[in-house]
Amino acid sequence: MSAALLVAGSAGAQEADRPADWVKRPTANDLLSVWPQEALRRGVGGRAIIACTVSLQGALYDCVIDSETPPDVGFGRAALALTPQFQVKPAIRNGQPVLTRVRIPIDFPKPDKATGTHLPGDRDIDLRSLNLSNVDWSAAPTYDQVVAAYPEKARAAGAGGRVTLSCNFKGAGALGGCTVLSEEPTGLGLAQAARRLTPYFRGPETLPNGRRTVGVSTQLVFVFSPDMLDPERRVIGKPQWAALPSGEAVAANYPRAAASVGVRQGRAVLGCIVGDGGRLTNCAVQGEQPADLGFGPAALDLAQSFRLRTWTPEGLPTIGGSVNVPIRYEQPTEEPADGAP
Repeated sequence: MSAALLVAGSAGAQEADRPADWVKRPTANDLLSVWPQEALRRGVGGRAIIACTVSLQGALYDCVIDSETPPDVGFGRAALALTPQFQVKPAIRNGQPVLTRVRIPIDFPKPDKATGTHLPGDRDIDLRSLNLSNVDWSAAPTYDQVVAAYPEKARAAGAGGRVTLSCNFKGAGALGGCTVLSEEPTGLGLAQAARRLTPYFRGPETLPNGRRTVGVSTQLVFVFSPDMLDPERRVIGKPQWAALPSGEAVAANYPRAAASVGVRQGRAVLGCIVGDGGRLTNCAVQGEQPADLGFGPAALDLAQSFRLRTWTPEGLPTIGGSVNVPIRYEQPTEEPADGAP
C-alpha cells in the first residue's frame, strides 16, 4: 500500500517552507475496513487519488475524488471514507501553518493467495470490519444541542477544535461503542463533548444488500467553532442536499407573470432555517432577478421539496442553522410542430 502526499500547485504550497506531511498513514487494516463490497465480491484491487485541503490543524477537508482505477468499483469513495483517520502535519510558511491543497494516491492491492492476502467474499464479510461512510443521518444533533455540549473550558478560552470518533451501529440505527480517533487540541474537553452528542444520531438500519447495520462501524467528525456560540453566525459550511426538486417541478413552477411578458430566464435566492430532518423552514426571499415577475414567490413554493443532510462532512450541524438556496429558472423552448418553419 502506498499513500504519499503530493502537494498541489497552489500559491500556499509553492511558498511553503515545509510541505504538508504524514503523522499517521493509513494501514492495511484501515484499507480493509472500507474496501468496496463490489471489489470484495470480484476479488480485485485498484488505486484512487483524492485531492484534499489540509487545515491549519492538520485535518483534511473538501476532499474529492481525483481519479480511480478501475472506474465504478468504489475505490474513490473508499479512499474518501479513510480521510477522518488521517493525521497530517500542515504546511509551514514563515514559521506558521498555512492551508495547502494536496493529492493523495492510495493503493488497494489485489488479493494474492500466494502471499496470504485474503479478502472475504460477500457471504463471509465480518460486519465488524466494514465502515459505512457518507451516511445520510435521519437524525443528528441540532445547533442548540451542539452549543449546549460546547465545553466550558473551550468557551472560556474562545477556542475551538476538531474531533473524530469511530462508532458502531446498534439497533434502530443508533450508535454505541465510540472511541476517539483524533482530538485537536487536547485538554479542552472536546472529545467528551463529541461523545455526549452521539446519542442524537440515527442512521440506516440496513445496508444496500439488505443486511442489518448492527456491528458496522462509521466515523464521525465534529467541529467546535466559537462562531457557533453566536446565534447570528450559525452557518453550516458546505451543504449537502439529500433531496432536491426535479427539473420538471421547477419548470412547472415557472412564474406566469414572467412567461406572459416573454422573460425566459430568472433567478431567486431564499434564506431559510434548517428544521427537523433537514427540511427548510422560515424561508424568505433574499433576492430575485428580474424583480416583480414572480420568481421569489415561485421559489418559496419549491422550498418544501428541498432537504439537507442533517450533519455535514466537515462535522457541523445543520438543524437550526441558516442556509441560502439559489434557484435558477429557465423556460424550455417549445419545439416547432412538424412542418412549421
